[in-house]
Amino acid sequence: MNRPLLPRLAAACGIVFPIAMFLAVGNGNNFAPWRAVVSTWALILFLPFLAYLCGLLRTAASDDRWLSSLALVAGTSGILLKLVSHAPELAIHQDHLSKATPLYKALDHTAGAATILCLYPLAIFTAAVAVIVLRERVLPRWLGVFAAIAAAALVINGAFVPALLLFLLWTLVTGVVVLRRTWAASTQIAYAT
Repeated sequence: MNRPLLPRLAAACGIVFPIAMFLAVGNGNNFAPWRAVVSTWALILFLPFLAYLCGLLRTAASDDRWLSSLALVAGTSGILLKLVSHAPELAIHQDHLSKATPLYKALDHTAGAATILCLYPLAIFTAAVAVIVLRERVLPRWLGVFAAIAAAALVINGAFVPALLLFLLWTLVTGVVVLRRTWAASTQIAYAT
């Protein structure tokens, strides 16, 4: 496989993830099997993007490599918690539970709690990215500031700004920036030869 293709695929995963998540969630009022499949695959697609981004951060942060490791672990934890939030919703759908039953309410609250819990590791992830980007300038400075804002919103869960949507937007923008860099890097290599 062509070497520059893998970074492009990883960056493209960072673009597809937030778009697919946004489209799959919809208004969140009713369960649709296609939405569950799309959102699950979107979350899985975040993992290659996360690994590639943390690799970029690791090479840039020579003094503080633990921050890039922290970003990788926190990002993975947050996505896994979000994936876990799908299990109670799937159980509700498979068992055709009525909204009035206590079991439905318990499973629905469990799914909601897992979604809320995923915000904290994602906040640590974006905060670590922000520190490395602002310190090492591996990505544009404004992207580091955007990461810091997303981290703060995730921590307080944005009373006025939906924090998960802000995280999705940050991921989309970061994916575009990283993808553009992979194209620019391959162009520079082609001209150098």
